[in-house]
Amino acid sequence: MTGNMQIATTVLGGLALFIYGMGLMSEGLTQVAGARMKAILGYVTKNRVAAIAAGAGITALIQSSSATTVMTVGFVNAGLLSLTQAIGVVFGANIGTTVTGQLVSLKVTDLALPSVVLGVVGLMVAQRSMMRGAWRTVLGFGLLFFGMNMMSHELKALAKLPEFISFFSRFDCAPSANGYLPFGAVLGAIAVGTLCTVAVQSSSATIGLTIALANAGVINLWTAVPIVLGDNIGTTVTALLASIGTNVNARRAALAHALFNILGTLLLVMTFVLVFAEGGVRAPAFFHLVNACAEGNAFLGENPGRHVAMAHTLFNVANVVVLSFFIPLLARLCTRLLRDGTSLKVTSLEPRLLASPALALMAARRTLGEMTRRAATVASVALNTCLGRANVAEESVQDAEREIDGLQASLRDYLVEISKRELTERQAQALPEMLHCVNDAERISDIALKIFRKASRVQREGLSDEVLQLTNDLMGEMRSMAADIVRALKSGEALALDPDASGKRIVETARDLTRRFALKLKETPGDAPHDMAFLTVMSAVKDVARHLENIAERVETELA
Repeated sequence: MTGNMQIATTVLGGLALFIYGMGLMSEGLTQVAGARMKAILGYVTKNRVAAIAAGAGITALIQSSSATTVMTVGFVNAGLLSLTQAIGVVFGANIGTTVTGQLVSLKVTDLALPSVVLGVVGLMVAQRSMMRGAWRTVLGFGLLFFGMNMMSHELKALAKLPEFISFFSRFDCAPSANGYLPFGAVLGAIAVGTLCTVAVQSSSATIGLTIALANAGVINLWTAVPIVLGDNIGTTVTALLASIGTNVNARRAALAHALFNILGTLLLVMTFVLVFAEGGVRAPAFFHLVNACAEGNAFLGENPGRHVAMAHTLFNVANVVVLSFFIPLLARLCTRLLRDGTSLKVTSLEPRLLASPALALMAARRTLGEMTRRAATVASVALNTCLGRANVAEESVQDAEREIDGLQASLRDYLVEISKRELTERQAQALPEMLHCVNDAERISDIALKIFRKASRVQREGLSDEVLQLTNDLMGEMRSMAADIVRALKSGEALALDPDASGKRIVETARDLTRRFALKLKETPGDAPHDMAFLTVMSAVKDVARHLENIAERVETELA
């Protein structure tokens, strides 16, 4: 019994190293490919095929379909992706995850320990974030295959135990003489794969374990394929759990992922009735296809790990190809199943994006853009009130200012969380610059409130047509500058206007108005209270322009 416990402990230890290694690889590759992931996300918006390609690309980069789907839920919750785009990304993630299975099936265990040594040494000496990410990937690679080797070696001994044989014999899906697989055993094997993936929260770990069991001779290809199908269902649980507390579109994306994988599994199981004989073996067509696509004879138990990995790849690719035509239909179904009644507020500062600092910074930029837009709007309302063109209660302006203060606090906290991650040099430099921008946007709202409070003391009737025109020009310039900044922050594109020139035009206009009213003050001292109020407003406008200019300059240089 002690020997059996030792074997079981070694297998579990190997599985733990496999999962930890996979996590390190995912983390390292995310670090290295952060900027590329941002570019991929931008590519998603083009069309359905682009979304699928993006999902496959991201998953291949970070080596985790669960991470991609969870991240996608975060994208939708942050308003970065529509539901249809998200479904395409999720479809692509199912293709990308097959890279992991193919990688695991390769016999490269001799590289395991050298990779561990190189990874540890590299992490000890590397200073730059990009290099640390690369060495973390190497270390994860080594631990992954070291754990795989441990599992495979001990499973061969475990396979001889009567209890082990008895357990897996219940789920033996070997076909009968007529080539049909036992339906009950197939469902049981699917359930085993689902529960394993739910338990370890990693589809890659279940694929790795299935390949190890096949290589050890514990299970045959007939049983391994249904387990892999169950793995695809189990991985959807991670995304469903991640969608709890998100807005309705994010939950629809998670539901679409679950429906897609369940429906795909059902479709493949239905094809098991398509049986024909080839090479003296009568079996479902899918198994003949798997046998043809990988080296060795699958029906004779040759190279079982490669055949399991190939079955996983063929299933997911075929599933995506067939069901991609129904993405709009699936989106409508999920919309019908999950109504808008329980929709939660979209939040750009999505915590799930923190796993990728590049994407988290993009979310922070979008929120900064929204904060700047609101602050500029309050400033515009305040100026219109001064001119008698708006009749807004002070309470509503104060409420808007408090909302902007809340955004400032949230952005600061989010940027602090980003700073705790492994950052590239450029990302580390961008953080303090963005904090400065956040403070500038908040100061604009404070100044706008100051302008509004002076509004009642500005005598609109005492303003000449020329002054009114100049004030209109000033407001138009300010709105254009603010809109350009907001667009650049939210889209990531370059500024269309020259921030220095725009800021100077606003300041010069305000100075011109100040000079005019200074002269008027000398000529008609009776209007002094109203004119002084207007002079104060113009001074505040110049301050707004300077803060907008500060944001624009940082957007153009440090945050580009």
